Amino acid sequence: MKKITYVWAEDLDGWIGKDGSLPWHVKADMQHFKRVTADHPVVMGRRTFDSIGRPLPGRQNIVLTHREIKDKRVVSFQNLADLKKWIKENSAPVVDIIGGGRLFTELMSLVTVLHRTIINGHYEGDTKMPPVNYDQWHLQDRQTVTKDGQPVCWFEEWQLNVKEN
Repeated sequence: MKKITYVWAEDLDGWIGKDGSLPWHVKADMQHFKRVTADHPVVMGRRTFDSIGRPLPGRQNIVLTHREIKDKRVVSFQNLADLKKWIKENSAPVVDIIGGGRLFTELMSLVTVLHRTIINGHYEGDTKMPPVNYDQWHLQDRQTVTKDGQPVCWFEEWQLNVKEN
């Protein structure tokens, strides 16, 4: 079964972005993101792509945008229906959706795994993660990253509860 995942970081207040970028720089989060998404296609909106500034190496980069992207390392879709079809029909066993807020809202019905990083802090932001009904999910794993004995962030992996018929 194909795994379709969300991979994101949020602060203690649920902020995921500010002015087109992350409001924090946490090295452990960047390393975790790279490890989780390695060798998988990553799906993102144009603003997320622009905030990264380049295609992510070692991954197929898929961008939803109405604008032309001239970089041959990027596959772009101009509408959500074509993107959803690609997600369902491509041969990759795992597809990681990495933002932004609109894609997180629009693709929730496809997702089977959540990789959430909680940054231990309060940051100002302008974009929040859309609400997730965690009653429909099971916490599979939670790891705490500490520095000088204090938690820096938590890595969580959530699996969608399977409904039995």
